[in-house]
Amino acid sequence: MVDKAMCLLDCPLGQQATLCQVAAEPAVRRRLAELGLRCGARVVATQRTAGGGCVVATGDTRVALDRVSAASLSVTTAA
Repeated sequence: MVDKAMCLLDCPLGQQATLCQVAAEPAVRRRLAELGLRCGARVVATQRTAGGGCVVATGDTRVALDRVSAASLSVTTAA
């Protein structure tokens, strides 16, 4: 069973999720895709940052996102 989509910032730390939407400008979407953050990617929010963003793990890669970029990512989790 799959839960409804939520903002990446609302996803609990350590919870594996699937990226389902990137609601950002084309240049930002392209850069995130270069970093491995594209629709269908499995991600785990590993920590929150002081500025309100988060660090995300996808595969062997860790990416630090600011609050605005993290808020543009929607994920679903498996129940």
